[in-house]
Amino acid sequence: MFLLPINAIYSKFSSSILHKNVVVQSETGSGKSTHLPLWAAEHGRVLVIEPRRIACTALAEYLALQESCTLGKEIGYAIKLDIKYSEESRVVFVTPGIALKWFMEDKLATFDLVMIDEFHERRWDTDLLLSLLNSYKKHRLILTSATMDSQSLAAYIDAELLMAEGRQFAVNLSYDAEHAQKMPSDKELEARIIKTIESVIQLGEAGDILVFLPGKKEITQCIQSASAKFPHCLVLPLFAGVSDPLRQQALAPSQQQRIIFSTNVAETSLTIPNVTVVIDSGLERRTQQRNGRTTLSLQSISKASAQQRSGRAGRTQEGQAIRLYGEHAPLDRMTPPELQRDELVETVLAAASCDSVLRGLVFLEPLPEKSLRIAEEKLQKIGAINSELNITDYGLRLFPLPIDTLFSHLISAIEGKAEKETVVDLVAALSVSNKLFSISKSDIALDEFLRWNPQSCDLITLVSIIRGHECHGLNIDNELRKEAQTLAIQIRTELELPVLEVSSRLKREEVLIQIISKLPELVFVRREKRREAFGNGYLEVVLGRNSHFLSTHEAAIVFDQFSLPGRGSKQTLTIGTVLSPINILWIIEAGLAECRLGECISDKENIKIAHEYYYASRKLKTEYVEPSEKDAIPAIVSQVKEGYLFPQLKEKKEGEIAAWLLYCQLNGNKSDKTITFESWFTQQLTELGVTSLDDLALFDESDFVFNGIPEWELDDFLTKYPQTVILPDLTLSVDYFPQSKRVLLTYRKGGRKGDVKRWEIPPWSGWRIQYQKASRKIDIK
Repeated sequence: MFLLPINAIYSKFSSSILHKNVVVQSETGSGKSTHLPLWAAEHGRVLVIEPRRIACTALAEYLALQESCTLGKEIGYAIKLDIKYSEESRVVFVTPGIALKWFMEDKLATFDLVMIDEFHERRWDTDLLLSLLNSYKKHRLILTSATMDSQSLAAYIDAELLMAEGRQFAVNLSYDAEHAQKMPSDKELEARIIKTIESVIQLGEAGDILVFLPGKKEITQCIQSASAKFPHCLVLPLFAGVSDPLRQQALAPSQQQRIIFSTNVAETSLTIPNVTVVIDSGLERRTQQRNGRTTLSLQSISKASAQQRSGRAGRTQEGQAIRLYGEHAPLDRMTPPELQRDELVETVLAAASCDSVLRGLVFLEPLPEKSLRIAEEKLQKIGAINSELNITDYGLRLFPLPIDTLFSHLISAIEGKAEKETVVDLVAALSVSNKLFSISKSDIALDEFLRWNPQSCDLITLVSIIRGHECHGLNIDNELRKEAQTLAIQIRTELELPVLEVSSRLKREEVLIQIISKLPELVFVRREKRREAFGNGYLEVVLGRNSHFLSTHEAAIVFDQFSLPGRGSKQTLTIGTVLSPINILWIIEAGLAECRLGECISDKENIKIAHEYYYASRKLKTEYVEPSEKDAIPAIVSQVKEGYLFPQLKEKKEGEIAAWLLYCQLNGNKSDKTITFESWFTQQLTELGVTSLDDLALFDESDFVFNGIPEWELDDFLTKYPQTVILPDLTLSVDYFPQSKRVLLTYRKGGRKGDVKRWEIPPWSGWRIQYQKASRKIDIK
């Protein structure tokens, strides 16, 4: 292999690894990702953990080529849905998810050394793996880091810290911004990128150009513009889900000048040959905790990431990096670790599956208690961990499935072979991307789609795509479909379900009815006034811009959602992206709706009471039924409160209750401050043995007595402390605050324009008196 800066520490590394863990700090381009695995293999079998799938496969392929061995024999890799290694492989590259599953199975017993590459990226799974390995202490550990504080990292795992030089070639930095403090911005980003590329090409740069963008959306937009603007160049995308042919084109040398638009997957580990220019937007999409939810938002990169991106231009020759922000832009020094900014559901389950309790492990930084508690509660609710936070048999069934924990729970909760097949295929589609399909904006395509799928049900659409059916009116991403089909086949195999080619009938209605009862948090109803919004009583989601959920549907199962920052500093906007319409009656039949008693209607022979069904504050249905015995008292209370029965009783007794509470406060007596007319009247009816509306005919208003202020004191007390004051053209309600010795007179009705005069109201000697009308409050002197 070529001599690189990392070769200078070979001897020190070889002697240190014999008796101690090792942390290697070196800037990008030193060769640590390619050399250290082979050096470590001189001392035993090596597992190399790479944070990204692209890096896993690319490094394994590169080392196998350099070592002149067959990929999958001495050097191999294992990523989700793709495995090329054997038990004899000396070096195996894996993603953190694979490493965690292997740790769960046998604590990585077949490996002697474990190397975690690019640890500075601080993914949750690599942080967890390191904590588990550090606690287990059965492997020699090798950590590589380009930009973080390696002294604290070395102390954390009791390691030798080795430093190596970085890139071999100089990189000239330049900044394209209005002022030195200008932060990265997505304003007119596409136009600025194309203009910068044009200026580079006009200067005669013969090398390739690598452009860092925040996501696939921006990459797609820029590729369209660049392909038209620079037809002589090979324009390529590079991101996590890119197809193998496109990935090979991006990572292999080319005779044609290339413009490669990449997310931050190209920041580390990968060497893209012949790149001489890096154009850095300074932006990325990453998660953060906001108002108790994990949101994905566009943010500025850290100084460490900026350094990594610039280094891509100095890997094989001198280069230049053009940053589309100011030289002194106040970027964060490091990107916050995922454990500090993500939900911890996956992490808690992964730790429990590896026979550990997450809150009992030691990390570089303390875990956020609120996120930890919420994750534990979620997993306990679905039965994945018990009250001692240990894994359950159900949790052990969830963890190995190569999908999100809550998707795993969705599969496990559904009963019936055909129903489970339907959900497996749905989850496989949800797990790859929400861009699996799109509907053309033309009316013809939309009409064609609705003829095929009249309800515009995303469950039908996604399952049909996975099963290879003809889906009219859709544009399908066939690369993503293949990935999702591979995942569906893997899950079907693990669950011993029929193969994809002989799938059972798609049972839409049966699946949705089961989900309503077993996963009620997925059930949403449309807001009556804000028709684009849906609620479930705890959360509100808004339809995504590309959703084709029909306006005639009033309720839905929302299978997938993501959160974005809202307008306010603490607001969060949650977007619903995969919806299946459901019948509102299914919500009532599942017992999710609250039944409230409404008005009573009667004729000479029959009495009926309204049962009003509410879900997420929306009335779903009203039906009139004959009152049962258990309905009788709530029905009577409701009718009296509304004034249909005993129309004077409620107001009179509420006055007596308010007077009694004030009387107790003034006299230092204890009283039940929670007493209300409703609670008192319910108790009265119960004590009187009322079991039906017919029983009430035996009573009149005078039969219901509130035992509060003694009768001989009541009139004098109400005269001294009235609850309503009536003046010419003005009626006021009165509230008393004995602790602060204050009386508040509040405008109720009347046409008076002037304020209240002190002489026209009761004396209230020694009390501070205030008058309030609307938002205006004044003292009455």
